[in-house]
Amino acid sequence: MMKFPAFCLMLLVCMLLLPTYAMGAESPSGIMLYMNEKKLVSNEVQPRIVSGNTIVPVRIIVEEIGAKVTWDESTRKVTIVKGDMNIQLVIDSKTALIKGKKESLEVAPIIEKGNTMLPLRFIGQFMGIEFKWDSLTSSVHMFKKDDSDSKPVTGPIDVVDGHNPGEVTPPKPPVPGTGTDPGTIKPDPNAHLLTSIVLSEKELSVAAKDGSLVPTMMKLSNPNRIVFDFPNTTLDPSLQKLLVNNAGELPSKHPLVEKVRFSNFADNPATVRIILDLKGPADYRVQPSKLTNQWTASIVEHQLTVVIDAGHGDNDPGALSITGKHEKDFTLATAKKVEKLLVQDKRVNVLMSRSDDTFIPLDDRVSFGNDNQTDLFLSIHGNSAKASVSGTETYYNRPESLAFANVIHKNVVAAAGFPDRKVRQADFRVITKTTMPAVLVEVGYLSNKNDESAMYKDAFQDKIAASIVAAIKEYLNLK
Repeated sequence: MMKFPAFCLMLLVCMLLLPTYAMGAESPSGIMLYMNEKKLVSNEVQPRIVSGNTIVPVRIIVEEIGAKVTWDESTRKVTIVKGDMNIQLVIDSKTALIKGKKESLEVAPIIEKGNTMLPLRFIGQFMGIEFKWDSLTSSVHMFKKDDSDSKPVTGPIDVVDGHNPGEVTPPKPPVPGTGTDPGTIKPDPNAHLLTSIVLSEKELSVAAKDGSLVPTMMKLSNPNRIVFDFPNTTLDPSLQKLLVNNAGELPSKHPLVEKVRFSNFADNPATVRIILDLKGPADYRVQPSKLTNQWTASIVEHQLTVVIDAGHGDNDPGALSITGKHEKDFTLATAKKVEKLLVQDKRVNVLMSRSDDTFIPLDDRVSFGNDNQTDLFLSIHGNSAKASVSGTETYYNRPESLAFANVIHKNVVAAAGFPDRKVRQADFRVITKTTMPAVLVEVGYLSNKNDESAMYKDAFQDKIAASIVAAIKEYLNLK
């Protein structure tokens, strides 16, 4: 487990983006919470601002990150445990115990309508959560960090590689009105002026006075939105004057877009954020431009897209089977059979992370899935252990991937006929860093004589491929 002083600098910097600025009296703020872009909903009590701190119901956060919460009525103490991290907080007390050491809180935990409310930034600081505050939507976007010593059940290939970026000192909380909070972005004299934002009936066009426009993009759901962040830019005076509390709106002529919102989102680096509020699911397609200071993307109807990821490849052969065969050959053969069957359904766009004996780094597989606005990501593997172990296992990481994992597992177990080794949670990179429901299936054990003898036969692979396609259609509700 990664120790607190070794948390990434990114975690500590991103905490500055939490809404610690004044938002009026200590009344409900309408704050929305997202964990890995899954909307978190509390039916009884809502997150709100108290003395400049966001407080949230404890269970809505910690259970999402796999921590355990216990309550001691006699001492009014809340204990949160994850790995070697132990946090103890007492209701109405600003002193907490972190692994036995006293720490001070800006806001004490409280009880509201039977729910324990804790300061979000304080909990996230010690539980490895990255934060981003979206001022346009009054929402906190949280991203779980990986544990440096976490290991999946199966072998060392494809494990999230832990790293220690060095010890850093946590920055002081931002002070309202100083420009360090999202509500008061300071102008950057070196930023390029973004001069126009236009959404036509077909496309979004953005132009700057000079420089180059290379945005980062992400799609969000519940509600459906597309977000474009343009680094090293700031709004020119004509757009700046349209802002009210650092948020501007433009009408939409596009049939798929409700409206356009924009803001000076950040000042380090200066960043303009543009959000398209969608009427339903939609995709973007970046259009080529001869001018670097002009950027265009068409907004089109969403097509269901599935990535089939054949594990390993080329100089990464994967596990060696009991008779000397390579895992990479089984995974590619099976993945290609899945593709052949799935492309017959014209409602689905099928993408292969690799179609031949090529080495694709794990992060490139992740980027391939994320950049193509993928709906589902399935990675196919073969397992290895001692010779007596046999069976099918299916792995997921994020809670929103569990339903997909269950459907895949049910179908593959039935098709393979191997022992059911259950659906499990692990930190394989391709199911951790992807942003859509993502699953890794270990069809069988190449180290087991019976499993391996079946897995390299065409008839078995055909059966597995058909079961995977059936599972994908079942999950996507494609009749």
